Amino acid sequence: MIQEDQQLSCPLCSMQLETPSHLLLFCQFSWSVWSLILDWWHVVWVCPSSLAELALWWFDNRFGTSEEKLWEGYFYATLWSLWLVRNDYVFNNATTSIEEVGELVKTRVAMWMKSKFEIKFYSVEDFRLFLDGVRKLKF
Repeated sequence: MIQEDQQLSCPLCSMQLETPSHLLLFCQFSWSVWSLILDWWHVVWVCPSSLAELALWWFDNRFGTSEEKLWEGYFYATLWSLWLVRNDYVFNNATTSIEEVGELVKTRVAMWMKSKFEIKFYSVEDFRLFLDGVRKLKF
């Protein structure tokens, strides 16, 4: 039987209580995923003090129209991927690496963007490997 204190600990790090802010931002695992994605975008950041501040900072960045849509997709895909990883840990006893989650985020954004904007000349793999080129697309 699972003890009460184990139910409350973060499934990704087992070091803190599981709260939305901890799970999706402050957990070392989650913070590392955010850092990986932001490093890929060549964006320097300081971890904000809350999820709300992260969202305000994220959506305050100024990019071109297409690039902004891509940037927004990364915000939602990162949150969604962290939540799914958490559920996979809890319900399937699965584990994954920070790098694997980063690749999942990139793949999700690529699939969403290709589908929403009917981008035929860039593959999912192109989206994952050539961010600088994809950021220049007009859609």
